Amino acid sequence: MLKSILITAAFSTLLLSSPLAGASGGTASLYFQFSDHHEPGFSGGEFIANLSGGTTYRTFCLQRHESIGLGSNVTYSYTIDADGARSGVISGGTPESISSAAASIFVAWLRGSIPNNPENSTAVQNAIWAIQGGLSEDEIQSIGGTALALYHDAITNFSTTDNAPTDNPLFRNIRALNPYRIIDGELFTYQSQIIFIPLPTASVLALAGLTLITSRRRR
Repeated sequence: MLKSILITAAFSTLLLSSPLAGASGGTASLYFQFSDHHEPGFSGGEFIANLSGGTTYRTFCLQRHESIGLGSNVTYSYTIDADGARSGVISGGTPESISSAAASIFVAWLRGSIPNNPENSTAVQNAIWAIQGGLSEDEIQSIGGTALALYHDAITNFSTTDNAPTDNPLFRNIRALNPYRIIDGELFTYQSQIIFIPLPTASVLALAGLTLITSRRRR
């Protein structure tokens, strides 16, 4: 069942994908709050990122060992990057890529293929942390349950070593939201977040759908 959920969500994302865009960002008024799906007492889970201009993103933390402040009184500058997380990196390079395995879980959550509730929000966060290096194999095994099932299905069906937005056409809309502050001339980075960037126009959607249908018929 989970395999079907992750793969179906991923193929649905292809119909929503837009051409790869470069990094962008802002200089003020990014702040975070927990979503209604957050499980009390848990440090991760779904956040809402509020950007200047009124844009909001649903997000999960990409790494475990960084933090962000919550509330509109804690604001950040930010970049939106296709090449991954710039803070909280534990393994791999800097920036650290967002793998297709992690992206598949996030997309399944956004599409509601994973029921959106506080318990599953925690499971999704733990699975993403495990894939991106923030939890060890022993730690995710000890957590068990939905988190472990999501983790195993994702790493079985998707790459853990690629960079989702550049290497996998199913996940071209995936980005890292990287908050930072410059205080007295010194750069401080904070918890990087996985986000899904805005959708393309209707004409692009139609073309993407036609391409997918054609490729399936050929197979």
